[in-house]
Amino acid sequence: MKWLELTVRVPSEFVEPISYLFNRYGRGFSIEDEGGTQAVLRTYVTSNSKQRLAHIDVGVKLVGALMPIEPLRILEIDDVDWRNRWKEHFTILRVGHRIVVKPPWLDHKISPQDLVIELDPGMAFGTGHHPTTRLCLEELERLVGCGNSVLDLGVGSGILSIASARLGSKLVVGLDLDPIAVKVARRSFKLNGVLSAVKAYTGTLPQPCAMPYTFDVAVANISSKAVLANLSELNKCLKTGGFLIASGFLQEQVDEFLSGALGNGLTLTTTRHLQDWAALVFQKGQ
Repeated sequence: MKWLELTVRVPSEFVEPISYLFNRYGRGFSIEDEGGTQAVLRTYVTSNSKQRLAHIDVGVKLVGALMPIEPLRILEIDDVDWRNRWKEHFTILRVGHRIVVKPPWLDHKISPQDLVIELDPGMAFGTGHHPTTRLCLEELERLVGCGNSVLDLGVGSGILSIASARLGSKLVVGLDLDPIAVKVARRSFKLNGVLSAVKAYTGTLPQPCAMPYTFDVAVANISSKAVLANLSELNKCLKTGGFLIASGFLQEQVDEFLSGALGNGLTLTTTRHLQDWAALVFQKGQ
């Protein structure tokens, strides 16, 4: 049997949707980071999988309609090569000062300060490559310490929850409306050995597992509309003096977001940008 290797280079903000596309219709995929602004993604389909190839091709062309990107490259390879070939292209991603994201099979020479997060490529959405995920990881690194409690609204792959546990949090609660995301997150928690500290539940706020005045930090990397819809409940969940990291939206949406966010007992303390994306940090007052 022959296989087709499908490769595309995209800006970092499109890594996660293309990863989702490759994961759904391909067999294995890899991500090569190119300095934080571009990434090369690869996946594989059998040469007779015309429908899967068509789905991927259409998805890539839709991204190309939003932003000019290189066309999908297709290379035919033998069956004996594909199983290991896709693993050869993975790289280790470093975020902030201490966080390291890697697939399970790659060795990493751990420095004393490194906090390693292992993510199976089959758990694509939330890889750390998207600018908002990086911004949230960097803010978690700055704000989370030993003994803190963290609420992760929109848990996705579980990357932000795992990072919180690695940073010393003893209680992390992840919520997601998508039961598949919750299942993926739980597998990620098990892979990283953080099940004792981190739990994921299907649903959104309010939740019995997220009681008022419980969390030192809340992170919501979803969308401006979704964050605003949950802002009052997020505020309730925070302890006095606690921090909310809000992201998942473009820099051009910040002013509109702030017009709806301020005046809720939250004070804006930090504004961060990476490429065209933004992350805002608020602190809960008395």
